[in-house]
Amino acid sequence: MNKATIAVVVPAYNEAQVIGRSLASLRRCIDMRHVYVVSDGSTDKTASIARQHTDNVLNLRKNRGKAGALQALIKKYSLTERYRYVFFFDADTEIGRNFLPEIKKVIKAQRPACAVGTVTSTRNKLISAFRVFEYGFSHMFFKNAQNAMNTIVIAPGCAAVYRSDVLAKLNFHGGTLTEDLDFTIQIQHQKYGRVLYCPRARVFTQDPMSFGDFWNQITRWNTGFWQNFFMHRLYRPNRTLHLEVLLLLSDFILWIALLAFAVLQPLYFLALYGVSLAILTILATAVILWERQYWALPYVPLFNFFQIINTASFVYSLFRAVFGRKGRLSWQKVARYAN
Repeated sequence: MNKATIAVVVPAYNEAQVIGRSLASLRRCIDMRHVYVVSDGSTDKTASIARQHTDNVLNLRKNRGKAGALQALIKKYSLTERYRYVFFFDADTEIGRNFLPEIKKVIKAQRPACAVGTVTSTRNKLISAFRVFEYGFSHMFFKNAQNAMNTIVIAPGCAAVYRSDVLAKLNFHGGTLTEDLDFTIQIQHQKYGRVLYCPRARVFTQDPMSFGDFWNQITRWNTGFWQNFFMHRLYRPNRTLHLEVLLLLSDFILWIALLAFAVLQPLYFLALYGVSLAILTILATAVILWERQYWALPYVPLFNFFQIINTASFVYSLFRAVFGRKGRLSWQKVARYAN
């Protein structure tokens, strides 16, 4: 049986506001016969809007969570048997025109277990300005370094293309809040093949509009990180991948130490805070200029505030992951909006 190259899978839960635009962006890049949508117990018009773009829509009556919905969709349409690669895409994301051409170059030349693209923010004032820096810095430094060392920690759920034979072997029942991190660690631990970064393969995703939604989103990400940290025993420094994870933790540890110092020695804290603000300002300005997102420059002085929020969420999420009942942890859905 001759397999087609790439299937696109789109999990969606109450995404009526955005899924039409997301699928329209895919229409510009791929034949919609190869696009598959699962509505995960949605109570709005997600499924009916999806059917306006593709006939391949699975409408689940009961919410199964993202991993469960993806597994049901892949099984329903036998995607790992019919396609060589499966592209995980999100309903609030738009695909860049270069994404599939760049990914296809990589999978043709190297046949990786997973190919990872670049996640870019859509413009929406303060929170998106911080994300321009956060995503830009992460990709410029961490992702490229991890790619060189074969230690990519996470294949983002909106920009990851999995080889079908690898995807068929993955455990979808990890029960974490970040299935994309879980899948990436499984590939690395089981040595199914390389996870490669394609910097020019871009997708554009929505950022939260409110601080409440920002907190909910990063707390889900951080809780999922800790769940995977303990489940996959990433604290053991016996693999290069684990050392990379521990290195990533060092940034939060430094911020936790800084905040603790603020309580014990407030006068010295002001001096340290000033130094950290200066360093962050220089880094953020450089990244924003490199990304040519000049509109974000006026927001740079406020970025230290986001670092404090990130640190508070990271600590809170550790307790949530350790003491929360497995399978009972949940998060509030981030509100969608029309651009």
